[in-house]
Amino acid sequence: MKFSSFTNIALAAAQKGTEVLLKHYNGKLNVEYKGEIDPVTQADKGSQTAIIKVIKDVFPEHGILAEEDGINEVGRDYCWIIDPLDGTVNFLHGLPIFAVSIGLKYKNEIITGVVYSPIINEVFIAEKSKGAWLNGKKITVSNIKDNIRALGVTGFPYSIKENNKVFKNFEHIVVKVQGVRRLGSAALDLAYVACGRFEFFFEQDLKAWDIAAGILLVKEAGGIVTDYDGNRDCLFKSTMLVANSLKVHKEMLGTINEQR
Repeated sequence: MKFSSFTNIALAAAQKGTEVLLKHYNGKLNVEYKGEIDPVTQADKGSQTAIIKVIKDVFPEHGILAEEDGINEVGRDYCWIIDPLDGTVNFLHGLPIFAVSIGLKYKNEIITGVVYSPIINEVFIAEKSKGAWLNGKKITVSNIKDNIRALGVTGFPYSIKENNKVFKNFEHIVVKVQGVRRLGSAALDLAYVACGRFEFFFEQDLKAWDIAAGILLVKEAGGIVTDYDGNRDCLFKSTMLVANSLKVHKEMLGTINEQR
């Protein structure tokens, strides 16, 4: 597949970011905390710096919205939404489940997305109207429609002490499906729905950089993306429900809303 210059730069930037991460992986890290259990390291910051340099060298007029250092230029027509290390807690503990996530928003729509998982060596790419791809092969969501055969994935936010609805949702969903996993990286959760490993994903207290690339991956792979109110414009909303089909989405949304 021949991708646009936007997608090619997203991929190049993600590669530079992962190079930084790999230098620090399983090494000595300087850990700071943005909250009680919300860490940031020199790997996060170094990856972000490397990513932004690649983008700004080619598109200096484009905006940046990135997790670290409070960069927020989302008002520009073109805005790159960057998570330089999605899955920092996993990274800290030597778990290989983490990724760089880069999405490009044009006005109100994500047009390019890359999720790069370096240890597992998987690169997910999506471009508007060109499909979703994993290591050069086109991917689609699964065709499982029955709840009892559906495997889901979720995440627990750092604000979990203040939000008991997280466990209520989990409790009421897990008994209706084949299982629910918790991996620790929303970007990979979404990518795995896109390639058919999971049938659905739900989480709350998400940020745009967690999900920007993944939203496009799921959409281009044929999936459904909304918030808990069913709104499809959910990039800057705090909740997300993703599914491989309207049937699974409707049933999961109904279960979630029974608890609200």
